[in-house]
Amino acid sequence: MRIRQHPVNLKFPGRFFTLVFTGILFACSQPTVAHHSFPPLLTEDGEEVIRIFEGSIELFKLLNPHTALIVNVTNENDVEERWLIEFSASFSLVREGWTDDTLSPGDKITIAILASRSSNRGRLRAVLVHGEPSQLFVAYGIRGDTPIMSRLRERLPTCETIEGRLDRTACFSVDAQALHALEEEFPGQMGYVMP
Repeated sequence: MRIRQHPVNLKFPGRFFTLVFTGILFACSQPTVAHHSFPPLLTEDGEEVIRIFEGSIELFKLLNPHTALIVNVTNENDVEERWLIEFSASFSLVREGWTDDTLSPGDKITIAILASRSSNRGRLRAVLVHGEPSQLFVAYGIRGDTPIMSRLRERLPTCETIEGRLDRTACFSVDAQALHALEEEFPGQMGYVMP
């Protein structure tokens, strides 16, 4: 019995591997874009600095790697400043029910942030959107099974628009009477969301 042999054309596989190798080499030689962690501003004792201020929303946009909120704030010298506040990534927030309309331009707010070492930047801790009723959104340093979340859950109904089961953010509905009671019980600006 005679076995027929066919010549193997090595030109195609050779070109294919050359192309793949060149692509890998090109990809590895390009600068990479890294996601860096949030650089918090720290006290002398190593605690994260929490800043609280009042302002109005200029822009809210669900983005990755971090959702962005731009807030206009009048500082102690009566000069308007723009602050960039970062939230969780949009894919996490969308699963909880957030949309680009959850926070709207012009909304009057009181906000607590974890301040960044970069000027006029921070990470959301809590934001109270004034209205009747107001809405209190809480995030970093509060979410999950914490004493602050326990006190808020005991005193306030949750918003129906945000699903808090993922523990990324939570939303509470706050009428004027409930807000007054919180401020009496936990004094200081936004004392009810402070450690």
